[in-house]
Amino acid sequence: MKNVGIGPARLTKLLQNPTPEQKGSLEPRDVQMSKKIVHVVGTGTIGEPLIGLLSAHKEEFGIDEVTFNKNSPREDDKPKLKQLIKRGALLTASPSKMKAFEELGLEIAYSSEEAVRQATVVIDCTPSGVGNENKKALYERYSDRVRGFIAQGSEFGFGKMYARGINDHVLDSENDQFIQVVSCNTHNISVLLKTIGSQGDEMCVEDGRFMCLRRANDISQNGSFIPAPQLGAHPDPTFGTHHARDAYHLFKTVGQELNLFSSAVKLSTQYMHSLHFAIRLNREITKEEVVERFLENSALP
Repeated sequence: MKNVGIGPARLTKLLQNPTPEQKGSLEPRDVQMSKKIVHVVGTGTIGEPLIGLLSAHKEEFGIDEVTFNKNSPREDDKPKLKQLIKRGALLTASPSKMKAFEELGLEIAYSSEEAVRQATVVIDCTPSGVGNENKKALYERYSDRVRGFIAQGSEFGFGKMYARGINDHVLDSENDQFIQVVSCNTHNISVLLKTIGSQGDEMCVEDGRFMCLRRANDISQNGSFIPAPQLGAHPDPTFGTHHARDAYHLFKTVGQELNLFSSAVKLSTQYMHSLHFAIRLNREITKEEVVERFLENSALP
């Protein structure tokens, strides 16, 4: 599964009481202002399990209500949506598609815009590029009301980059309203860099080279199957693929600018990613120390 977790502690902070500015923007008619509502946009590979997770652990996370938005009313998705509703999540949709959902026997709780407007936190799990479009078209309009917006790894430029265990300490719950959780492969690259290359608060990395061996598609997807390994291009002349680029910008949030380059190859499997890497340090390190660091880091499998 893709790594999209922002961590219970960070989510709890975002769910705390609104800032004075946000309180002032709320109208008396807003019954929801006292509720802690998490709204998930998208029900795909990331969105569906996330909605289920939040619904199952509302009490632990301090959540009063979980809502989710589905864009397309399809008969094939009906069992999945009914199961999410059964678990306590509330379905939302655009007004033009409400009737189609109702014809499928699915109850709509709010319109898409209303759901964003009343949310405490919005988590965007839409396909690549849609999150940034939603930010411009909708999220920025309600930035004085919603406490935080979170998007997945494909949405470069959405907000401050985040990876659990890498830059938690620089997140500012008052000012970092838009957060981009980096992709699973960028998480993997970053945790290797920090585990092997950190010395106190400093990074001792001269350079890092990474080959991401990626699954062709997820087990929830029918398309994108490939019969043989497929080499990816290097669209970025400095970093190669977006994985190293994103890791660079991630570490930049903690004051570190690293020399990184990544490549990617897709394999005909649905089950896992692997990572081949070469990290060069500006200090001596033994094999035993590397192994010990791996064993001590709970973020590594």
